[in-house]
Amino acid sequence: MSENGQLQRAQLRRFEPLGELSDARLDELATLSCCERFAMGTTLFREGDIENQTMYLLAGDVQLSSSDGRVERVIRHEDEEARHPLDDSQPRQSTCVSLTPVEVLRIDNSVLDYMMMWDQVGISAELETRESEAGADEAARDESGAESEPAAAAGEAEAPVAGDEASGENSEMPEGAGDDRGWIRKMRHIMAFKSLPPANIRRLLEKMEAVEVGAGETIVRQGDDGDYYYVLVDGRARVTRTIELATLEPGRSFGEEALLSGSRRNASVSMLEDGVVMRLAKRDFDEMLREPMLNRLIPADAREQIAAGARWLDVRHAREFGHGHLPDAVNIPLHELRLRIDELDRDTAYICYCRTGHRSTAAAFLLAQQGFQASVLNGGVQVMARELVTSS
Repeated sequence: MSENGQLQRAQLRRFEPLGELSDARLDELATLSCCERFAMGTTLFREGDIENQTMYLLAGDVQLSSSDGRVERVIRHEDEEARHPLDDSQPRQSTCVSLTPVEVLRIDNSVLDYMMMWDQVGISAELETRESEAGADEAARDESGAESEPAAAAGEAEAPVAGDEASGENSEMPEGAGDDRGWIRKMRHIMAFKSLPPANIRRLLEKMEAVEVGAGETIVRQGDDGDYYYVLVDGRARVTRTIELATLEPGRSFGEEALLSGSRRNASVSMLEDGVVMRLAKRDFDEMLREPMLNRLIPADAREQIAAGARWLDVRHAREFGHGHLPDAVNIPLHELRLRIDELDRDTAYICYCRTGHRSTAAAFLLAQQGFQASVLNGGVQVMARELVTSS
């Protein structure tokens, strides 16, 4: 990393939520953002503009004002408020004018949200592994004590092994999987697609390809493009990103993060032993799983559901949440969602939101797989900026 690159990284880390990104993501983001200078008296953006850009104040002073008088304030680059984007809403809720010569950092919202999502799903795997290791240690202590039941191996509680629990059937792949009712029951159980009717699962199986894999074989390689969604049927697999992050047991699915975000693979998955995976091509994943399992809401419909008892679920980082969030929202960052999912009420409908909708799409998909009623706020919180409140 060059000296200029290091300076750019440190400069980016000052801002929220950029400070939550890893060094690798910050270095990548530095190449995809730009710095601009404006003379005194220049209008940086106008109330009502929709340009899908995030702007941070690097130097100088600006004034934000709105036609209805709701916004009227001066922001200086050394102010704490300058750590956050200037008017983080689309369309803009105010007009921004430079009071002095200024320098701003401009980032495309889609690029920023993809970066946040990619980084968070990677962190999620690490946290999940630590939780599993802690559970294993606790289980070992329990087994050495009185008559406590042995704990399940890491991952089994969340995703049972393929096969009916009571029948003891093995998970051998039948040639005509789409016509095998027993196999359909297994797939409904292990993949948590409880909201899909059997007819849909049969069609899904017709699209999925069974692949035998050998010990040591790499199924997904970090940095590659996302091409398939996978379900591990037989054998165990290891998830690594420089270090081992997790061990997958039969019944676990993987690979959806890159397909949801459009980014490259954030980890590698290789087999610890001979086994079988079923894979679904990206186009079929989008058609048969991603969109059918996601309920997207425009702001008006989201407000109606909130009035009827649904809850906002803010999946941004805590500092983003503290800067402004929707009323009575629950805040669980995307990378913590798998570990904190028990904090959510399964009888409550949740409307997930982030800045633009990318992170919340991944969150809603995860919740739907776990049997929750979850929706996505189309356009993200930036389309409802007037309704934001600040944490006390």
